[in-house]
Amino acid sequence: MGILADFEDRIARSIEGLFAGAFRAPVQPVELAKALARAMDDGRVVGVDAVLAPCSFTVALSEEDADEFGDFTSTLAGELATYLADHARERGYRLEGRPEVRFVTHEDLRLGRFRVAASLVPAAPARDATGPRSATPTARVLATVTVDDFDHDVVLDGDQVTVGRLKECQIRLDDANVSRRHAAFIRLPDGWAIEDLDSTNGTRVNGKSITRARLHDGDIIEIGLSRLVYHESKE
Repeated sequence: MGILADFEDRIARSIEGLFAGAFRAPVQPVELAKALARAMDDGRVVGVDAVLAPCSFTVALSEEDADEFGDFTSTLAGELATYLADHARERGYRLEGRPEVRFVTHEDLRLGRFRVAASLVPAAPARDATGPRSATPTARVLATVTVDDFDHDVVLDGDQVTVGRLKECQIRLDDANVSRRHAAFIRLPDGWAIEDLDSTNGTRVNGKSITRARLHDGDIIEIGLSRLVYHESKE
């Protein structure tokens, strides 16, 4: 049995155990599994002795779909993580940790629509002074960017994420109108900003040319011919 068929079989058994009637959520688990596997493939990095692949994943759902999943969300997250571990093993990827899948809601998503994002860096556990994991973790900003031609969202990690034509840029745009190092997302204490890196054609946010601008959920960034949509939610 293939790993996707095995995943579907486990999900079917889980659904039968949780729901008396049919499972009618518009977003189907197998769709999420395929999208997450593509995000893992697209986010892989070829190293000297191994191919490193993302291990931290975020699935953004509409509020209606999140309500439909309800108590099934935690079970689904665990099964998706197992599927991604199998996918990585089948492809020969190296992971920095066991895959982790988290669900968030975005108000801009309609019923039946979702977005996935992948990160190479494992999500850090919340900590407090009395133990390794806090029972009430502090909310943090989860920021992702939707790019025109990408199949999945890009998670903003670290202190800076560069955009440009260079292969070294975390978000690479194959566009002659984009400078080699065109712009950078800059982490702030409470979110992110976008900064133009003295590019030839400039950077625009919501139609206005900027040098640096604090970003808010839903802001549209224009770099060359590409449109990047910034998404932000609290965890």
